[in-house]
Amino acid sequence: MKQAIVFTSFGVADAEARAASIDSAYEELKKAFPAYEIRQAYTSTFVRKRMQQQGQKALSLPEALLGLQEESFEEVYIQPAHLTPGEEYENKILAVLAEFQGRFRKLRAGEPVFFSSEDCIEGLRTVLACFPLAEGEHLVLLGHGSPHRPNPVYLELQERADIAFWPVHIGVVEETDLPNFSMVMARLTHREVRKVLLAPLLLSGGVHVKEDMAGRDASSWKSRLEEQGITVRTCLRGLGTFPVFRRLYVEKARKLLQAD
Repeated sequence: MKQAIVFTSFGVADAEARAASIDSAYEELKKAFPAYEIRQAYTSTFVRKRMQQQGQKALSLPEALLGLQEESFEEVYIQPAHLTPGEEYENKILAVLAEFQGRFRKLRAGEPVFFSSEDCIEGLRTVLACFPLAEGEHLVLLGHGSPHRPNPVYLELQERADIAFWPVHIGVVEETDLPNFSMVMARLTHREVRKVLLAPLLLSGGVHVKEDMAGRDASSWKSRLEEQGITVRTCLRGLGTFPVFRRLYVEKARKLLQAD
């Protein structure tokens, strides 16, 4: 029986950042599941075009599934690289899953990293291991957020961190989503935090990390925090560059394969 796992990410335009995060996670899936054909797909049209301009093969999820159908694969599993079950997951993975049902003997999609309450706890514990804090520091994590509607996962991550008494503060880049900068700043002020480690709640270190999070421009989170008198240390490494975080994808894929 021909079986495949399609590791599906938003993608990263920067080749170096992509190799260090998404491609590294892909290689770990190949090692963990040698009996399966492992393929990659990308949900971002912009990223696919940029990769193709770089001479890289870049398929959308429908294109990847059509290829597997033509190659007579019988069981196909889609493991998303997305961190949250937001609009990309709903519109670019679950919608495609529904469209292709019936074309394979078995077709299933797995969960993003932060899917359940238990995932939020385990995922945050893993993130803390990636970004060790100095004495007196708090961790400010900057995620992407949803451009069209609030994604409740970010607020749940904050709630879980607070319940565990972790010195973690969640924010998002998208101004239409929550928690925004004002909310994070209010938390830091209330707790009299003067030193933070600012790090990405993102899979890779692309433009959002280099500019929106840590850029020299006055609008970056680093600049805005420093303007409020907070000492800011930054880490520009995306979560996908840490082996301990990439293992979460292996566990998610294993859960997907073992589901009835």
